[in-house]
Amino acid sequence: MVRDRSWIELLGAKAIRRKSLTEAQSLDTPLNRCLSVWHLTFFGVAHMAGAGIYVLSGTVIKEYAGPAASLSFTLCAIASLFTGMCYVEFASLVPKAGSSYTYTYCVLGELPAFIVGWTMLLDYILSMATVAKAFSGTVDSLSKQKISNFVSANLGTLPKAWSIFDETWDLLAVGLILVLALLLIGGAKFSMSVNAGLSTAQLLCLLTATVACFVYGSLDNWTAGSGFFPFGGVGVVEGASIAMFAFSGFESVGSAAEECSNPKRDLPRALLASLSAVSVVYVVACLGLSFVQPYWKLNVAAPFVVAFSGHPGAKWAEVTAAVGTLLATGATKVTGLFVVPRLMYALASDGVIFGAFANVNERVQVPLLGLAFGAVVSSVLALLFRLNFLAEMVSMGTLVSYCFIGVDLFVLRYLHFAELPGDSPVQLRAWAANGILARCVPGLARVRWLRRLFLAFLLGCVWLATTLSVIIKGTQLWRWAFLAPPGLALIFSGALLTAFKPYDVPGMYMSPGLPLAPLLAVLINVLLLSRLSIRSWIRFFCWLFLGLLMYILYGVKHSKAKSVDDYPDSNQDKAVKDSRPDVIGDQLADTPAADKDKTTSEPENEEKKQSET
Repeated sequence: MVRDRSWIELLGAKAIRRKSLTEAQSLDTPLNRCLSVWHLTFFGVAHMAGAGIYVLSGTVIKEYAGPAASLSFTLCAIASLFTGMCYVEFASLVPKAGSSYTYTYCVLGELPAFIVGWTMLLDYILSMATVAKAFSGTVDSLSKQKISNFVSANLGTLPKAWSIFDETWDLLAVGLILVLALLLIGGAKFSMSVNAGLSTAQLLCLLTATVACFVYGSLDNWTAGSGFFPFGGVGVVEGASIAMFAFSGFESVGSAAEECSNPKRDLPRALLASLSAVSVVYVVACLGLSFVQPYWKLNVAAPFVVAFSGHPGAKWAEVTAAVGTLLATGATKVTGLFVVPRLMYALASDGVIFGAFANVNERVQVPLLGLAFGAVVSSVLALLFRLNFLAEMVSMGTLVSYCFIGVDLFVLRYLHFAELPGDSPVQLRAWAANGILARCVPGLARVRWLRRLFLAFLLGCVWLATTLSVIIKGTQLWRWAFLAPPGLALIFSGALLTAFKPYDVPGMYMSPGLPLAPLLAVLINVLLLSRLSIRSWIRFFCWLFLGLLMYILYGVKHSKAKSVDDYPDSNQDKAVKDSRPDVIGDQLADTPAADKDKTTSEPENEEKKQSET
């Protein structure tokens, strides 16, 4: 007699159902495939090169690394490259909107994908509101506070009972969001063409301002004070942890996958091109900014604009920097609002949120309801709340998605056969299979060892991040001894994981040096998550609770993904196979010829034995 499963078991079975990779690779879409590689490249540039270089660079130079901030941004570029390689691999395989959400849905299942998509949605909405507030503050500063004073005199001020509310109604920020929303109604090609033009103008302003820094600056500013490394190597590393947030945004290129003319070719190129271009611009701009003015005199709020104010004849450079700042914090941020309706379209198309958000207007081929939702919510947040309150939660969803993309890639490349028994064999690299490692660790080439080592690596990342953020509070040497256990666990598990051979997925680009890209992507982003404030985590869990409530009450029932229980008994095997990456059948293609013959001959030998018996 078969026992009826409880509702918790049924919910768990539905939460891990996965989207068929065959379905995710389909090019059919109601959206308009019209974007070229240039549209996508400028999309990524506009999303990254914003407040990060015009505002965050001043903070890193003045408070953390001094002139050596260029090295901080170089470290960030290298770290971002590992995460970027994970996105490049999936972008070449899954040409669907949703980016990390869709990739996680295909590999880990529905509930992990929903968590990624839900947190990304909050992140993009908060980012749009934050950027609008920064643009409003810049314009208000240039007007000598005339705009805010006019609004306060005519509309009054907001109540000061709670510190989270702004002092005045920020109508300028709301106006920016509405203008960008109207621009997006014109369709993907029109809005991205405008974005490409504005991004080009922004980069020209930044490059002009950077050249002016070397014209009006002096080499003495690099050697004055405590020299090029005033805060030492520790300051460079700490500055890198802050500057890392300036590189977030390149992953949003994947949200335009269903509007790309040739996604498998153009998406990887655009991801790498935008990340490389922004990295070079960041490093050169930091060198110029510390060259034109001593690092301790920089203005954190507007470093480029204020740096030229003290140099005779540099008024043109000051104006150029101001125009570039306005473009970076305002006009080019059409990309932030572009992502929200596409992400909601992906969620709604899978049935995990209300299906109305999947409707695409036939005339402009844009999910208008999702666009209206993102514009309205961002406008309300920008209208009422302070900038620092909104900025505290920005990057939470991005870092969560970065962690998941590393896990996704490792699971796809190494554990796509995770449903097989633990004693199933896996492939080792030649140096491990024929060397002392295989003899010292018997049974290493088994699924159970691969699972245990990867789990140990993930736990080591969390352990190390917790130790750094909670236990290490001072500079005493004995405190750093607590880093030894998690550090050894990471080194041991990571070293052993490099002994396993990744499986090749047909039609998918393979990053060099696997598994370094997914492992380092997980480690770096877990460490960055540990640096976020407690208030950010509390707000994140509150938002996650609301999302899980929606998923349980609506998404579980209306999801279009099929679990094994949703199929007749005769189709259960096919359902299980289709719900995970379609690479199990390709394992023979990666095995040596002798192993192929052995594998294919075993069933024939078995039949022969049975017939003889």
